[in-house]
Amino acid sequence: MPRSRFLSGAVTVAALSLAASACTTGPAGGPSSDGDGSGGGTVRIGFTSDVTSFDPAKGAGATDYALTSLLYQPLIGQDDGGAFVPGLAEKWTSTPTKTTLTLKKGLTCSDGSPLTASQTVASLRRYQAESAGALLTFGPANAGEKTTITGDDKTGTVTITTSAPWGEVLAGLSGTAAGIVCKAGLDAGDALARGAVEGAATGPYEMAKAQRGASYELRLRKGYTVFPQYAAVPAGEPAGRLRIQIAKNESTLANQLQTGALDLAPFTGTDAKRFGDSDNGSDNGTFTVKSAPLIRHYVGFNQRSGRPGADPKIRKAVAQALSVDAFNNVFGGTGQKLTSYVDDKAPCVSTDSSLLTGTDKAAARQVLKGVVIKLEGSNAVAGGAGNSYVAEALRAAGADVKLTNADNATWATDVTANQGDWDLTVFPLISGALARGGAYFLGPEPAEGGLNYGAVQNTAYARHYVAATSVTDRNAKCAAWQKAQEALLTSHDVIPLATVDVHYATRKGISFATPTGALSLSTLRVTG
Repeated sequence: MPRSRFLSGAVTVAALSLAASACTTGPAGGPSSDGDGSGGGTVRIGFTSDVTSFDPAKGAGATDYALTSLLYQPLIGQDDGGAFVPGLAEKWTSTPTKTTLTLKKGLTCSDGSPLTASQTVASLRRYQAESAGALLTFGPANAGEKTTITGDDKTGTVTITTSAPWGEVLAGLSGTAAGIVCKAGLDAGDALARGAVEGAATGPYEMAKAQRGASYELRLRKGYTVFPQYAAVPAGEPAGRLRIQIAKNESTLANQLQTGALDLAPFTGTDAKRFGDSDNGSDNGTFTVKSAPLIRHYVGFNQRSGRPGADPKIRKAVAQALSVDAFNNVFGGTGQKLTSYVDDKAPCVSTDSSLLTGTDKAAARQVLKGVVIKLEGSNAVAGGAGNSYVAEALRAAGADVKLTNADNATWATDVTANQGDWDLTVFPLISGALARGGAYFLGPEPAEGGLNYGAVQNTAYARHYVAATSVTDRNAKCAAWQKAQEALLTSHDVIPLATVDVHYATRKGISFATPTGALSLSTLRVTG
């Protein structure tokens, strides 16, 4: 799979993620009790975008990830602070070139057949060959036969060996796309993407009913005990059934939540304010609102020869022209101001604000007056409101700005998949990981099969990125990441802005965890 498809897939997720809204319905005040005797009754969940693929290796949107994470369990999970926790694997060891994981005893597929090491290897090999995300699971230098995956059914171990050092294998294996698919699913071919395949699931739920474009029902697997062992999983029981509906908009969901028809709904817009303060963990007696980053916004540049962004003085002046507070206020002021290209939940993220250039409109005007800048952004995020703010701020500094608020597909093609006619973009990053998000600032350009959409040439950053991703020792990794981010930020190759948050409004009786800042439906529990 060409590497550029991974990048365009990532920004497709950004668009779809902003539309996703989950909800649960039952009697007023809590979930219904019409389950099948296992778990804590029925919880309904709604999304404003339909599933595009049930194949975990080929997911392209928020709804895809939500459902496949329930059907197909990864070997491990990643918790707050970057800690790895057991999933299907109970323990593991990892060096820069070899990772060995030991499966838990008694694992089964959803048809009751045993899940073996050899089946797990077959699933990982398919993921390696067919998922765009595998590029950063095994490392760009370890494509194809340069990564070997073997298993031993007697010991229940799976071993991954890479030719070149790569210290991000565990992080990659914790992703939804690396969820393990049983043999029935692997043998089903394209049918896996279309819907339920009997016996394919390794996760806590299996598909009971599916009506594309309308609704889905997932049933808890009786006796399932291998949920990811996140530190903050709430008390209570997992829902016996999850009924997932395709909704139209957040306002409708908010109305239903207020009238007692729903138990849970995430909001990206102003409807969240109906349920109280959007500060994390706020409680108004009826609803609890928890917030987590959804999109990490930063300014990126086209640094190819002849473009304004090739001049470091212009990049600095753009930073001086912008106010992060003003940008954040465009989205209601509830986001987190960034100090790097990811938020502060990422392990090893730089929080050194001294590396950032503050607003200085007078200094910006001295450089930007008369400079022609073609700003292209995606309108998938609040209709492109953030792009409009950046354009007006640069115009106020004297630049001649030509703004294009493109649909997401056009933006992805122009900015990230080729050498389009653009100078500056407001990039909506959905990844919260330094390695994954940082891959967009080094290496080959998209036309050459790489991810470096702006043709950034920062040798210091590239050197420290390689150092950070080539080790597994936490101290050494973080030390290298600090140097890498310093090189990127002080060169103004990236200008951090702010997040657009998702706000989870929850009725009493339903709780969940947000490891690494994202809702994990596998942690949803009926608490009362």
